[in-house]
Amino acid sequence: MRTSFDCFAIGGKPRQTFPKPIRPSPFAFHPALLPAALVLLSLAFVVPPASAQATNLRFTLFGGGSFLKADRTFPAEGQMYQTSFAGGGLAGIRATMDITSHFSAEGSYAYGTNNLRVADLSEAPPLVRGFGVRAQHIEGNVLYFFTGPSSRMRPFGTFGFGILRLSPTSAAQTAASTGGFIAGPATLSSGNKFEFNYGFGVEEKLAPHFGLRFDLRDHVLAVPRLGAPPGPGVPGAGFFPVSGLAHDVELSAGIVIFTKR
Repeated sequence: MRTSFDCFAIGGKPRQTFPKPIRPSPFAFHPALLPAALVLLSLAFVVPPASAQATNLRFTLFGGGSFLKADRTFPAEGQMYQTSFAGGGLAGIRATMDITSHFSAEGSYAYGTNNLRVADLSEAPPLVRGFGVRAQHIEGNVLYFFTGPSSRMRPFGTFGFGILRLSPTSAAQTAASTGGFIAGPATLSSGNKFEFNYGFGVEEKLAPHFGLRFDLRDHVLAVPRLGAPPGPGVPGAGFFPVSGLAHDVELSAGIVIFTKR
C-alpha cells in the first residue's frame, strides 16, 4: 500500500513539499472556545452545595487516549474513497465538586490529536494520505458516585455535554489545498462539534490530598468534515461527502489533588 502524509511518509513515493502559508497554530487555545470554557469549567463552583462539608473540591490532571470512530466509504467523482480518524493521545484537567453526598458537578478541558486518513481505493495498491488534526475538548458533566465522600474508593457513572474543536494543522491545510483532498483540492478549516458524552470510572483517595482516577467515556457527535463542503461545488474542487454520527471513545487515568482533607 502506498502511503503519503502531510508531515511524513511511510513507504511509497517521497512526500511532496509545499510552501506553508502563515496560519494560526492549532496548538493555541482558540478565542471562540473561551465563553464555553468559562461556563463549563465554572460548573463545579456555581452549584450551591448541600453543606459546607459536601464541596470536596478536587482537581484531576489526566492523560489517555482518544479513539474517534467515524470510518466511512463512499464514491466521489467516479472513484472510491475510505476515510477514518486515527486514535491519538490527549491530556487535560478536570475540576470536580460534590453537590450532595452522591452527586457532583464537573468541568474539564483536554487537548489531543486525531489525524485524518484518506484512502483512494481506486488506486492499486490504494494510496493513503494523512492530514494532521488537533482536538480540544471542553465539557460539563454530572457524576453520580455509588459511595459517599468518606469512602476511599468511589465508583461513579457520568453524563454531560460539551464542544469538540477540531483544527487541521497548517501542513494539512496546505496539502489539501495544493496537493489534493477528495476528488480535488479543498480548503480545510477549524470547527466546533457539539457532543454528548456518558461513561463510568472510579476515584480512589490514597492520602489526605492525593488520589487516582480512571475514566472510560463515549462522546457522540456528528461526523467531522473539517470545513470541507459535503458535496461537489466548483468543478474540480474537492469535498467530503460524509454524514451520520461518530463515537469518540476516551480512556484516561489521572492524579487527583484534593483541596481539603
